[in-house]
Amino acid sequence: MQLSHTVPSELRDCRAVHVLERSLQNNRLGHGILLHGESYSYLCEIAEAIAGYLLGSSKDTALSHPDCFTLRPSGRARLIKIGSESERRQGEWPQNSMRRLVNDLQKTANQGGRKVAIVYEADRMNHQSANAFLKTLEEPAAESTLFLITCRPYDLLDTIRSRCLNFKIPTETAQQIHPDWITWTQQYRDWLGQLIIGPKKGQASHLIFAAYGLNLRFQTIMSELSEKSLQEQKSTQPESLSADEKSAIEAGIERRFRKQLLSEVEKETVTYARDIEAENPDCLPVQALNQAIKSLENVTQLLELNFNLSAALERFFLQSLKIWTGRS
Repeated sequence: MQLSHTVPSELRDCRAVHVLERSLQNNRLGHGILLHGESYSYLCEIAEAIAGYLLGSSKDTALSHPDCFTLRPSGRARLIKIGSESERRQGEWPQNSMRRLVNDLQKTANQGGRKVAIVYEADRMNHQSANAFLKTLEEPAAESTLFLITCRPYDLLDTIRSRCLNFKIPTETAQQIHPDWITWTQQYRDWLGQLIIGPKKGQASHLIFAAYGLNLRFQTIMSELSEKSLQEQKSTQPESLSADEKSAIEAGIERRFRKQLLSEVEKETVTYARDIEAENPDCLPVQALNQAIKSLENVTQLLELNFNLSAALERFFLQSLKIWTGRS
């Protein structure tokens, strides 16, 4: 069966899939494959489809194959750990550790064929894990193929990226849109419009309450998108996942949707500002737009440091209120 027949229909005509398919057919896939893009679920589906092809299995059963090894972030910090000596039992490194993965790849294949490893959210490797993985890329085990999946490729070591074949998976069709998101963005645009006009007497409190409403609905939309995606992924996750690994997967899903929605907020802010400026070039100072985008970027950075989402959004909306009503 062709690879293109096992991936989402939206990806069947994309160049990356065709190149991967030709590489498989010509037995020239390479040792290290880096799959990156905005849609984490698409990246997983492609990696697991190729793994099934290499192992003579299928996408749905690849992860349960005895010669398929996986590595995922774990713990509250969501890191891919090296594996400590204190956790070693009967000569075996702990499950879901880089040292265990490297050791498994060095062994003879259970089925006598290829061995496949998939590193999920590869950008979460700590320094020790990244260096251990780099050595594996430099001195690959025989008949082995390693997949790295990440939405943040530039968080990987340059030396790791340079030793892998890089494939960017398109994102145009990857965004999952909540049915209420269009309504939310229109309410956000209406709110910006009221700020730009300037609050009338007695309306300041109304604008503040509206900001809190936008904040609350944003969180609800993100939560519902994350929960839907989590339920979809549960059917394909190995039963052997630990509680720490499941927690890390859930946090990763929330992080991806948060990034998606905040990116949409930035686009809406810029688009609305340009629409207003097109109607009246003197109405909207560029400085105000720059301040608003800088505020949103600051919120994004805080969230990467595990800052509370509600507090971070509140900060952005209140700063926006000040920026747009106090523009000069």
